[in-house]
Amino acid sequence: MKNIFYHLIRKPTFISVITALFFVYIAFAIIYKLFYPPKIGSAYNMVLEMLLIFSIVPLGLFVIDRLLVIKINNIKLTIIESILFGCIFLYYFMFVNPF
Repeated sequence: MKNIFYHLIRKPTFISVITALFFVYIAFAIIYKLFYPPKIGSAYNMVLEMLLIFSIVPLGLFVIDRLLVIKINNIKLTIIESILFGCIFLYYFMFVNPF
């Protein structure tokens, strides 16, 4: 158990930081929803449910990232992740959905 937290805190990577920010955002949205419930018929409930359902993808990436950080140096892994996601976003904005 100590080994898991050591790699989580001492060896952050791009995916681990983005995943942590995503789950912090979801936590704040849930707390906000508890104190200020949306009106009946509002789409805010559906958006929050979709975020919770699709949080399986970042959680899966996070688990894969933590397994890779044990095998690969975290700086090299961060560079590889940044280049990979940069290429995916560049492809998306240039070919799939250009401005």
